[in-house]
Parts: sequence; structure tokens; C-alpha cells
Amino acid sequence: MAGKRVSIVLSFVLLFIIGIPVWWKTTTTYRSNVDFTSIKQYYGLDKEDSTSNTTTDTNKWPLFKPFFKQVGSIDHDKEVKTSTEYCLSFTLLNADPSDLIPKWDFPYLSSRYLSPFLEEISDIANFTIQSKILHYASLMKPPLVDSKTNSKYIPATLLSEYINPNEWKLDSTFNNQPTLNFIIYIPAKYQTPLYIRSEKNSNSFLIPQWGGIIIHNNNDNVNSNKDDNDKDNSNNKNNNEIVDLTSDIEDDMITFKYQLKELLGISNKKQQPQQTKKQQQKKQQQQQQLTLSQSDVELSKIEIDDAIKRYTAENLNNTLTTLSSLYSLIEGLPNMLVLDNIRDQINMAIESLDKAHQCLENSDYRCALTHSKRGLVSSESAFFDKNMLSQLYFPDEHKYAVYTPLFVPVCFPIIAGIIQEIKHYKMKRLERLQKEKEEKERQKERELSSSPSTESTKDKDD
Repeated sequence: MAGKRVSIVLSFVLLFIIGIPVWWKTTTTYRSNVDFTSIKQYYGLDKEDSTSNTTTDTNKWPLFKPFFKQVGSIDHDKEVKTSTEYCLSFTLLNADPSDLIPKWDFPYLSSRYLSPFLEEISDIANFTIQSKILHYASLMKPPLVDSKTNSKYIPATLLSEYINPNEWKLDSTFNNQPTLNFIIYIPAKYQTPLYIRSEKNSNSFLIPQWGGIIIHNNNDNVNSNKDDNDKDNSNNKNNNEIVDLTSDIEDDMITFKYQLKELLGISNKKQQPQQTKKQQQKKQQQQQQLTLSQSDVELSKIEIDDAIKRYTAENLNNTLTTLSSLYSLIEGLPNMLVLDNIRDQINMAIESLDKAHQCLENSDYRCALTHSKRGLVSSESAFFDKNMLSQLYFPDEHKYAVYTPLFVPVCFPIIAGIIQEIKHYKMKRLERLQKEKEEKERQKERELSSSPSTESTKDKDD
């Protein structure tokens, strides 16, 4: 019986001796060796260097910080986030197709007004253009009526109460590119002519980081003598006509170009006088009220050069920030899976930073912009990899909390059995030693008892 108990205990002990290393090996995550030395030196995260005050001497990119200060940053309150790719979505939005069914020759408009402009700024980013026509897009509430002119208007300070682009369901992109939306809104006949009421009547406005909207009053609608309340007339529903608005929309495309410049932050701000925040807001409201011509939105060489520098600085700064976040993430989660492709992307980003710094040393800003875009793409590819989500990994304390309820109930009987067998072994050993001791004592007694009889026989012989 004792032998069976020992064999059972030994089998469990042997299972743990073999199983624990196997479990440790199979549950250990692979971590490729990623070298963040350059990032640590740039941000002063290397403790040894920071204590010896040698971070400045060992910084591989000493020109970055002065370059960032010289160029300045993008106004993120209005301008779209810096990216290497943008999607430009142009939508012809018709409120009531019973009045008219609009159409446009967008390829013609794009090739004439957008393509030359985008070609000039192609170094900054890649642009994807898409267009569509949507119907049945109404305002959130009826506009106000000017009793003198019988025109309809929306107060400039209350635009968000009347127009909410999210209600128009414009989502049409299936990628991760930042999307800039440009909408031509055709109001219903009974709401025309429609303007935005400010110091001067306007028909367009800019939504920061989102896009621009133009209210297009169709001439047929404006000249119509249709009564405002006669919007349910069945004859108009049956006699709706297809209207080509291509020629009418050409001026709107010029306005869109101006709005695109504002959203991308491409403007010669150095030549503009300093203005207060209220003056800037007032100017932004009035800018779209002006009649823009093609020459008004042409890019100057100064604007292009400034844009190249600013986008280079933004790309480099975002790359450095992303790599720093990656370093903190990997160091903070020792059990995070870091595959070789992540290491390769990080190395490519750091290599792009090296090349961009060399270009800055030579004052070759277009070259620096090219490498800054590559670095940004590589760093974001590594950061947004599906294996780099911190939610996929748990701290060691969480693991202990999970495994303890599983292993403790199993370990207690095994440990108790081992202790019991040890006690049983010691008891058996004591009993054996006691028996051996008693046996020795008996042996001595026998020897002592036999020694007198031997001496008596010797005496008799004498």
C-alpha cells in the first residue's frame, strides 16, 4: 500500500517537473530585438546618458528640434491631420428630386480645376478623388424668411442647428485615409434662394478638419414664382427634369480649391498681418463671401515651399512621437508579442529619419519630405499592427489571479501527500534505526551472557 502511495506522489511530481518547463516554453511570447537607442537618446530616455549629461552629444538628429521651431506647427483646430494620403469626396446633394434631377460632368470639372492643383502639391501627399450624387437631403429645420426680399437665410451663428453633415449619410470610403468632404447642396424650390446671413450674404462655409459646403441656388429655382407652401404639387413630381449643372458649378470648384488650401494649411501666412482670434474668425466667415477667381487660388512658389517644410516637420514629429509610444508600449508590456515584421518597420522608420536628417543638412527639403513620409508610414504600420494592441496582453498580476484558482486546489493534495510520505518515511526510518539499536543491544547482551560460561569451563580444565 505504501509503495502505491509513493508511486502516485512521484508520478505527480514527475508530471510537474516535466510539465512546468514545457508550459513555460509554450507560453513564452516571441520578442524580436528592437533597437530604440536613437529614440531614447533623442527624448533623453536613456538613463545612463541622462545622468552623465551626454544626451545632446549622442543625439543623432540635432537639427530636428530647431527645424520644428523654425517651421512651426499646423493649426489642428482648422486644418486636417497630417497624412501621406487623403481622400477627396465631392458630393452633389439634392434636397428634392421632385423639383429637378441634377447631373454634372465631374471628370471634366476634376481635370480642369482639381488635377492641376493636386499635381502641384503631389509631393505633400497622395490624393484619391471620388464623386457621387445623393438625393433627399433636407435641412434640420426650415430656414428663416426675409420678408423684404422673400429670400431664405440661415444665421451664420446658428449653422450647426440647420446643417449637420452627419445626418446626410455621406460615408462612402472603405479605407483608413483621412477624408475631406466637399458638398454642393441644392435646396428645394420652396427654400430658394437660400443664403447664410452675415454682414454679406454668403453661400458657402468651411467646417474645420472636415470639409466645405456650398449652397447652390439653381437658377430655375430662383426664378420660379412657385408659392413657398406649394411643395407637394403632384405635377412637379411627375414633370421633374434632368438638369446639367456642370457650367454652373465651375465657380463652386474654385471655391472648393480655396477651401482645400485652407484645410491643408497651404497658405502664405508669413505675408499676412497678425490678427486677433476674433479677427481671424470674422475673416474666415467673410472669405467665402468673396467672388473667387481662378487666379485667387493659384499656388505661389512661396506657398508650396512653406507647405513642404511644414509637412516635413509634421511628418518627422509624428514619426518620432509614434516611435516613442512604441518604445513605451513594448517596455511596459514585457510579454507583448514583437514579431520580425514589427522590428523591420521600426528599423525602416529610424532609417528614414536618418536620411531625412541628412537631407536637412543639405537644405534639400523635398528629399526630406519624401523620407519623412516613408518614416511616418513605417512607424504607423508598426504601431497599428494587430499584434501591438495592449488590450491583448495582461500584466503578470492578472495571470497570477487566473492561474492561482486552477493550480492551488491541485497543489494542496499533492503537497500534503508529499509531506505525509516524508513523515511516513521518517517514521519508518526511526523504527528501523530503533530495531537496529535494539538488535545491537541484544547482541551485546548475548556476548556478555556467553563470556562467564566460557571462563568457568577454562577453570575446570585447569
